[in-house]
Amino acid sequence: MKICVLVDNKTGGDDNLQAEHGLSIWFALNGKNYLVDVGASSLFVENAARLGIDIADVDVLVLSHAHADHTGGLVAFIDNNDKAAIYVSRHVCGNSYYSTRRGGKRSISIDAEVLSSCGDRVRYVDGNTVVGEDVAIISDILCTAPVPKANGTLYVNDRPDDFAHEMAVVVDEGVERVLLSPCSHKGIMNILNAVGGAPVTRFVGGLHLLDSDDNFQFEERHEIVSLANEIKARGVALYTGHCTGETAKGLFSDILGDRFVEFYSGFALDI
Repeated sequence: MKICVLVDNKTGGDDNLQAEHGLSIWFALNGKNYLVDVGASSLFVENAARLGIDIADVDVLVLSHAHADHTGGLVAFIDNNDKAAIYVSRHVCGNSYYSTRRGGKRSISIDAEVLSSCGDRVRYVDGNTVVGEDVAIISDILCTAPVPKANGTLYVNDRPDDFAHEMAVVVDEGVERVLLSPCSHKGIMNILNAVGGAPVTRFVGGLHLLDSDDNFQFEERHEIVSLANEIKARGVALYTGHCTGETAKGLFSDILGDRFVEFYSGFALDI
């Protein structure tokens, strides 16, 4: 299995690649190419070309949730790919999504018109779904453990977002079990718990553990430390970036040691 982060909030120092507030992760397995999210713009396509990855070859696209920093590149995707099945939660239909973190009520919705223009390429997901050999979508996620406090600034229509529209992807590669969850609004522990069968060995994605500031107080240090220790106890290697704050990344690095890796635009992993 090969994994490559096509776009993230940061670059790894490669001047040929660009960054934005968004995430797109490509992987290849069993002769098929998969894409999880398309970032906020066409940057993922440009970075992919520089990395030698042809978006036209993608067989399956999974949109993990309805926010624009993960779906804004959908126009660029369909302009460059005419074959991939596009998987999105059925809960996206008819809903609008907003953030209040930067003042006021700001739309962060997926472009419904663009999605509808994809016609029968779109597969609306309502429950855990197999999308390829050894690849499945996890959408049945119960929130029995804490969810990120920054969710409190996010709304669906006029109510707090419960993230029924969020999905993750689990991949079985031999003895490895890889979970890709771009934002983890439902909380990493809840998402790990939703994956049945063998335990997850590697987690790739964001954690939505934002840094507190003068306007918002999110997770305290002891809460992040407790979460990091839970992940350590499970033996999960954590690869993160995008919506994981600097405080959280520092604490995870301290506790997980070499089982913590920060990714960036162009980050590659062979499993």
